[in-house]
Amino acid sequence: MVNFIMKMKYFAKLFLLVFVYTAFSQEAGLIQKAFEAYQNKNFRVALDLYSQVLEKHSSYAPAYFGKGLALANLENYRQAINEFEKAISFDKNFADAYYAKALCELKIGENNQALISINKAIELSQNKCEYFYLRGLIYYYQKDYEKAIADFNKSANLNPSYGLHYYARGVANKYLNNKQQAIADFELYINTRGNKDNLANEAQRLINELKQPE
Repeated sequence: MVNFIMKMKYFAKLFLLVFVYTAFSQEAGLIQKAFEAYQNKNFRVALDLYSQVLEKHSSYAPAYFGKGLALANLENYRQAINEFEKAISFDKNFADAYYAKALCELKIGENNQALISINKAIELSQNKCEYFYLRGLIYYYQKDYEKAIADFNKSANLNPSYGLHYYARGVANKYLNNKQQAIADFELYINTRGNKDNLANEAQRLINELKQPE
């Protein structure tokens, strides 16, 4: 089955927070350069620039967060988790850091820890569809399909155009043998997202499979 785990593209939006959330005007130039490097996918450059910021402001949570995002995009997930934990240590209410930490933990198969992290993110902020989508994925990988579907529903209610929750919900419904619901979900996914996630062909294949007589 195609792996439909969320990719790092949401981090591009999160990274803007690191630039906006600066209290150090004298470091604004470095932070701007780090943001631009990240946007241009120069993750090693962004990593170095945020390290420079931390040399002067060692308790600045957004800089640790920025380092974590760069490391995550370089697929250094364990190092990224360490940076997110440092960000959290300086800002206990940094919901996006808990979210990013959970995503990295799921990437390396630490599902139980990922669930703890995403639950904390949701406790802090309950209006982000990505949070519920990610928790739904965790429940899916734990084979708790009912809970997964409940979270995919919450994600869909928060942002109907996000789309990935329909595909994921379709897969969960398929495993529960809810064929008509699964077909409807895959069709809704295709109508909502087209092939933006490179999953349209797989979704159509699953529709065709589900429509086959037993």
